[in-house]
Amino acid sequence: MVTLGTPDRSGRGPADWFEAVAASPRPAVVDYAAGEDRVELSGRVLANWAAKTANLLDAEGLGAGSTVAVDLPAGWQPLAALLGLARAGVGVVFTAAGAATDADLVITDDPSAWEASPAELWAVAPEDGQAPAHALDFTAEVRVQADRCPLPVPHGDLVAQSAHWADDAADGTAGVTDRAGTGPARWIRRERGLVVAAQGERLHRGLAGAVLQAWAAGLPVVLVPADHADDDGAARIVAAERLGGLPGEGGPGGR
Repeated sequence: MVTLGTPDRSGRGPADWFEAVAASPRPAVVDYAAGEDRVELSGRVLANWAAKTANLLDAEGLGAGSTVAVDLPAGWQPLAALLGLARAGVGVVFTAAGAATDADLVITDDPSAWEASPAELWAVAPEDGQAPAHALDFTAEVRVQADRCPLPVPHGDLVAQSAHWADDAADGTAGVTDRAGTGPARWIRRERGLVVAAQGERLHRGLAGAVLQAWAAGLPVVLVPADHADDDGAARIVAAERLGGLPGEGGPGGR
């Protein structure tokens, strides 16, 4: 079983939910949808990216009480940023390109769509390589931040961090399933991981919640370059990653 958390030397286990993610060198994110190469982030590497993100937010004066609008695809770097938002304790709203928002910050891969927004703007690997002059290049700036975040870890468990996250996008809870054959699944929970059909998928509250639940359970999130998480191509990846079968074979799994 793939696990992110490992006990500390005292045997009491990790001190907090963020330490639990960082404690293991095993996979936390495996991205087959980023291109031809398989990209893998261990729990420790994912936590480093998240800490860098939280540090960058803090450097820009954003933290508890701030709201961040997220307009990003499903990919390893947006997922790392997602954990960083949880680590920083900011409010999150998932939104569509160019939508009206009163958020303090917009993080997007389509910065040109947000050029007129009064919010601060962070560009994450924009598709056309272009960004407004006032946009911060997240990919470049986050790399120079420290790997550890000195800010207090938000209270509660990992899943609790997203309890008040919201959707402005229309498909906030669409695509949830645990079982192949029950519809056009965008993600499916397996016994040993979460499989996400990342092709064309955007982050929203339902998907973010499923991702955080997987990490909280010590399971990896595997992004597949398919229209559905249960097609033949995804099945080969599931087998290669040893993610096991569908949970609750005797009935529908938990959502």
